[in-house]
Amino acid sequence: METNRKRVVITGIGILSSLADNVQDFKDALLNKKNGVANSERFAKWFENARAAEVLHDIDYSALSKEIIDSLDNAALWAYKVGKDALSHAGLVDNQVQLKETGLIVGVSSAGTEAFLPLFEQRIEDFSLRKALFSGGFASCCSSVSTLLGLQGGVELVATACTASPNAVGMAFDYIQNGKSKTMLAVGTEPIYLPTFAGFYALNVMHPEACSPFSGNSGMSIGEGAGALVLEEYDHAVARGATLYGEILSYATSCDAFHETGPDPRASGAAQVMIKAMENAGITPDQIDYVNAHGTGTEANDRIETLAMKKVFAGHEIPPVSSTKSYFGHNIGAAGIVELIACLVTLPDNRILPTLNFTTQRPNCDLDYVPNAFRDKKVNIFMKNNYAFGGNNCSMIVSMAPGSIPVSRFEPRRVAITGTGAVSAIGHSIHQILDSIWKGHHNVDLCDVTFPEDTQEEAKALLDVLNNTRQFEALFGDAFSLSDNRRPEGHQPFKTFQVTQLEPRKHLRRFDPRKATRGGTFALIALSEALEQAKRKIKRDGDELGIVMGMSSGPQETTYKYLQSLKPDPRKVRTSEFPGSLMNAITTFCGISEGIKGYTTTLATGENAALGALTYGYEIVRQDLQPQVLVGGADEYFPSMSLYMNAMTDKLHMTSDARDYQVYGQDPKGYVPGEGACMLLLEDPQRAEARGVEVLAEIVGYGKACSNSYFDESIQGEKSASMALAMTRALADAGISAEEVDLVCGTSNGSPTSSRVEVDAIYQTFARDKPDVPVVNYNGCFGFVASAAGLLNLTVIIECLKQQAVPPIPYTEAFFDERIRFVREPLNLKLRHVLLVGATEGGNYYAFVIKGL
Repeated sequence: METNRKRVVITGIGILSSLADNVQDFKDALLNKKNGVANSERFAKWFENARAAEVLHDIDYSALSKEIIDSLDNAALWAYKVGKDALSHAGLVDNQVQLKETGLIVGVSSAGTEAFLPLFEQRIEDFSLRKALFSGGFASCCSSVSTLLGLQGGVELVATACTASPNAVGMAFDYIQNGKSKTMLAVGTEPIYLPTFAGFYALNVMHPEACSPFSGNSGMSIGEGAGALVLEEYDHAVARGATLYGEILSYATSCDAFHETGPDPRASGAAQVMIKAMENAGITPDQIDYVNAHGTGTEANDRIETLAMKKVFAGHEIPPVSSTKSYFGHNIGAAGIVELIACLVTLPDNRILPTLNFTTQRPNCDLDYVPNAFRDKKVNIFMKNNYAFGGNNCSMIVSMAPGSIPVSRFEPRRVAITGTGAVSAIGHSIHQILDSIWKGHHNVDLCDVTFPEDTQEEAKALLDVLNNTRQFEALFGDAFSLSDNRRPEGHQPFKTFQVTQLEPRKHLRRFDPRKATRGGTFALIALSEALEQAKRKIKRDGDELGIVMGMSSGPQETTYKYLQSLKPDPRKVRTSEFPGSLMNAITTFCGISEGIKGYTTTLATGENAALGALTYGYEIVRQDLQPQVLVGGADEYFPSMSLYMNAMTDKLHMTSDARDYQVYGQDPKGYVPGEGACMLLLEDPQRAEARGVEVLAEIVGYGKACSNSYFDESIQGEKSASMALAMTRALADAGISAEEVDLVCGTSNGSPTSSRVEVDAIYQTFARDKPDVPVVNYNGCFGFVASAAGLLNLTVIIECLKQQAVPPIPYTEAFFDERIRFVREPLNLKLRHVLLVGATEGGNYYAFVIKGL
């Protein structure tokens, strides 16, 4: 039965750009046609004619303590600033009841970079351990900002490069559509750091002055900034008397599946995403009054984007088109949301923003680009387009007159798993992995960790700095000792779970080792297996299949090579590794390899990021936006500086025996890293049955929550309460009680804090109604495969539902909590509903109700 989509309106705005640090000044700067691109003092030390649109304002952070300011990078500080401004603008900043239900989606491209700039820029004496701990993770800005703003509806970080922030807005829109929250905060934040500037500079795509999209000399102007929008369900906003600044009618994403950097010359993906966005909104091309283009100023983008619009509007009058990057440059991960805000603050005056610096149109760029002067026109519906490396495309349809356009309708779908695929240290396929676990043959020989010489040298220099400045003692107390046996290279043995003897060509029809990273290879093999099991062959219908990947560390080896090439001269950086170092590189590789052209997104929310991908894939299928979606995660072993520091600070268990990895054990010593990938295919079970495919299990509900304890590890009770809240939300979403859950599967990495939070949350949820619910966790089988741990456990759970039997938790003999019924021996059990739970390292929690057939 079809249902109306909810109206989603914008009720709060926050902005920070080279032009201004507040909404009114931003609007004034736009109306005065101010150009924020100027000579860059920061980058002039390395590059000739370095030009950028930089944020140089003195920003007021007086509400934060010095300790917190020192802990955060600009990505987090800017996200906090615009997020708080947007919540204040919406009248929600002090509404604790509503904030508890509000989720946060952040779009960013180069998060987690600033803390390590002293290493890349060869000024190691400036390294801050505090900043590395609190801002060194890619998703750390989500955890810090949600804590500072008091948001508890769960977080996600979108890492699709230049489409990150519009995709974040789209995800927030979907969570409101599916009733997860009445309010969501979407943020884009992007400081420009040396690795990003050097990459674009080396590609020779920088404009020598200021970009002039669609005209004159080609070239982009790099910029930085941040923007935030409060999205709210229409009736909720009206009921509380909120001001409405616009309505998000729809959005869509797609993938070119063509090239790592260059757009498809046929513009098929760019055209497809616009058509899909209009279809989702229930409107036609003639209803679009204006298009705010991606308009980078590069020859390829401008030509292909123009071609795409001609295809989309064929037979219709093409509306005015302009690029606001001519004002404040290309803000990369924050580009879409900053440009959207520029439209929201100027279109109410019935004025269309011009494309500044416009001269002579380039060949094949022959549309109405609103050159240099404002166009007086009343705009109701406009389209906002953005494109990114990897051929990731995003289009959004927005109305300036909320409630004026009839809502579109969709048929809510059930969401089932019809295909699984995996690669791990105990098997290169699902069959091998499950066979190993069921037979209890999961004991593997761990592989040695050998750090590169330059990493060891850099680590030694860094430790000298940290010792001399007493930063370890300041953070961990005087008892912390940097004795030699704490250093990984001096501690023998130190080993991890690694995938060995893998022969990709035995698993893949097409495989190009020149383009395949280790993590990309794992993901592609798992993806191919999931498609094969689900009997899904991609022919010319790749646009009907989406892919959402969750990343923890991403393509580590490629990133390492790229960052190392910055030294000693950033002008000679290796451009071949630049696009491959992005967090969405593995998703791009899979999309190109298999021709997947539908909804394509990469989340980089850290540990268990693939569970975030599972929530988003669920939303896409449930809303009938895409018939099928692949969701997954992948991790590759690489002896990085991060691995070195984690080992030294006892986050990892430096062991030589897999049996030492005892999750929920009485004497936990940290986790043992693993590598591999896991992929699932999601679709409506009725559609699966219609094409003769077995349904493996059904996802009947999920819940998310996040704690506000990022800066205080001692608040363990709040973390457990937040994880329990995610479980409660999942049970409510599924319409079942705790008593109806037959099994709980945790995904704790095995560290003392992770296990205690998880077990306390399980106890809080089940103590009253089902205190004897069995609890399992299979991370000890394959090592902690950070991004995909939850999905690997889910594949075991699916087999448990099929077999009506449960294998024991591996290795652990003495458990640390007698209140919990841990599965110690093989168990025959009638299973119908299983609760899968998981967490990120930043205090973001997931829970899923999985139903057997």
